[in-house]
Amino acid sequence: SDCENAGKTWTVDSHTNWNGCVTDRDQDFDTTNDAPVSDATRFPAEQYGSCPAPLMGLTYDWQSLNDAVDTMQPAGNTNQAIGLQWGWQTLTNAPFTIPAMDPSYKYKQVVILLTDGLNTQDRWYKSQSSIDARQKVACANAKAKDIILYTVQVDTGGDPMSTMLKDCATDPDNGFFLLKSADDIVTTFESIGTALSDLRVSS
Repeated sequence: SDCENAGKTWTVDSHTNWNGCVTDRDQDFDTTNDAPVSDATRFPAEQYGSCPAPLMGLTYDWQSLNDAVDTMQPAGNTNQAIGLQWGWQTLTNAPFTIPAMDPSYKYKQVVILLTDGLNTQDRWYKSQSSIDARQKVACANAKAKDIILYTVQVDTGGDPMSTMLKDCATDPDNGFFLLKSADDIVTTFESIGTALSDLRVSS
């Protein structure tokens, strides 16, 4: 409407050129796991040159998971909150197929949020403090729904420890990991796996 009110013609981009990126949802749905069923709850398309690897839902297909990890490359800016939100979606909501849960079993629903950088971008803000504030709300909302959060900050460039990321963890003292080497990721995930050794995924 701003374009048209200025006497210009709005030309819609061809959808055939979309490269698969999405961006943060409208506030306050950017901090929840509501199913994307209406305009306000949908993830807007974004034509971004550094799209991450496509998401995968819950699966036992370890080869496909390994292949997906291998395609990931560090590029572009960092938006931790949208990663958290999509991880939460894979556990609980559309557009993913959620495995049926046995009502006689008490499940643990876990998100491990790993980042190789501090927050540098979201749909609205450019300052890290403002972006962190939105993510803080998302973390609190997930934990209020009994999602167990582990957070991993991989810092190979001298960034300060992210207090927000530490506080995001369900247990900040034992569920937050500050790594100085990418090689530490394997042992960190093994440590988390040990802590969750009684975790089961219903199929």
